[in-house]
Amino acid sequence: MWNKIKQLFKNTLFNIFLILSLAGIVLYLTLKDDGDRVFAILRHASVPGIIFLIVLMVIERAMLGWGLMTECRQSHPHYTWWQGFVNAYVAGLFCNITPGASGGQVGQGYIFRKQGIPVSHSVGILWLDFIVYQSVMTLFVLALLILRFNYYYTNYSQFFLIVIFGFLISSGIIFFLWLLASSPRFYTWLTTTGINIGAKLHLIRNKEATLANLNHSLQAFSKEIVVLKTHRKMIVSLAVEDLLRLTLYYSIPYWCARALNIPVTPDRMLDIIALSSFVSMVNAFLPMPGSSGGTEATFVLMFSTLFDKVDAASIMILWRFVTFYQTLIIGGFMFLYARTRKDIPIRAEENLPRTYAPDVLKEGIK
Repeated sequence: MWNKIKQLFKNTLFNIFLILSLAGIVLYLTLKDDGDRVFAILRHASVPGIIFLIVLMVIERAMLGWGLMTECRQSHPHYTWWQGFVNAYVAGLFCNITPGASGGQVGQGYIFRKQGIPVSHSVGILWLDFIVYQSVMTLFVLALLILRFNYYYTNYSQFFLIVIFGFLISSGIIFFLWLLASSPRFYTWLTTTGINIGAKLHLIRNKEATLANLNHSLQAFSKEIVVLKTHRKMIVSLAVEDLLRLTLYYSIPYWCARALNIPVTPDRMLDIIALSSFVSMVNAFLPMPGSSGGTEATFVLMFSTLFDKVDAASIMILWRFVTFYQTLIIGGFMFLYARTRKDIPIRAEENLPRTYAPDVLKEGIK
């Protein structure tokens, strides 16, 4: 029974149907009392404002494409920005149509292969991208929490603990990987005592497979830490790119309010960015494809503390269209475009593992 359910959630058409169904249910519950007022606000939306929003999201994908290009050029100097841009939209597409955004890197790996980058390289590129992005996002949210902790705790206490929990999980992932890679003692404990305890508590079904997956992930992670050490200027530029991209993405609700002619002052920008990041933190726990249903409900709940319910619902509809459905539509076309392109051949020497600076490789991870 469980295997059938898992197979169902791997079906793309079912996931799209689920996304639309859950979004429809939430929209119905949100609009059943105030639908006329919400649609009145949406009808008077500024067309230039909506175009500006779409351009902002395209820029966000373009920035991710630039980051992927920068990482790829360490081993494939002819990799172009356009290839990275296509890959960025495919990543968004597969993140949106798979449960827990689990298919994003799978889709990227497929496109990398068609673009002439072997699996042995693309896995490292995606690991490096994950490390930098996760680290920047964790520090970004931490800074927001520190700057306005008392205010957020006082005004959003009904769900602030959930946000804190999400932040701890998110930061715990990257801390756990760094600890594994840098502490042989902790790694030894985990691969012996830790996994044995998990197996006895029936938290781990297949001890051998779990250990093999852990070793594989740790080896990939450790190699990318070497890249972090040897390409510090590149890492700084990637971190700045991720910071700008996060700031742009989290500010979209502000520009949605402006496009809908809903009164909002620039001094609210920081609070809107913070609330957007909190929505993302909460949605990380939602297993549905694209976090559909939960995202819309969480957004309205949180933003109703800054705007009234009707305005929050109106902003949510436009925000969801710009950040989610726009990526689905353009990402779908990009994926079809990439599939029709002829595969770039991979030479035998390119299929070898990525190379690193010899002196640092000998030094290893201390």
